[in-house]
Amino acid sequence: MGQSGVLPLYREQLLEHNRVPHRWGDLDVADACAHGRNALCGDELRIEICCNSGRIRDYAFEAEACVITTAVASILGDRVIGMDMAALELLQKAFERILCGSSGQEPVLGELNAFAELAQFPARRKCARLPLATLVAAMAGQHVATTEEG
Repeated sequence: MGQSGVLPLYREQLLEHNRVPHRWGDLDVADACAHGRNALCGDELRIEICCNSGRIRDYAFEAEACVITTAVASILGDRVIGMDMAALELLQKAFERILCGSSGQEPVLGELNAFAELAQFPARRKCARLPLATLVAAMAGQHVATTEEG
């Protein structure tokens, strides 16, 4: 912990995405929606997307979740516009590599690289994984997602 008692993982950039999340709310028209929930930690979110020719054209979310889940969902919304399912799967694999500490910076992740610090906090990784799992579920036509085992 730093001098202020705040873990490095909660750096200002991530706290700002929690305070003022990007793409918060509902879409006027959504092609797909999924609900993500991690019951043990209490994180819940809803992601809506609008697609055109299999690519994400618009994205919105709402969450009652921790800083990590909310910040990932906020950053993710800015990152995924124009992506199709194949690109999302590549993004998800790159994100998993940084969460596990098996990779340095991943260019495809952009600002999501800030979550590399979670390699030191295995119990919090499920929080970071939830928004992307929920988005992938929406793209696949599924309505629910979780990143808790069992």
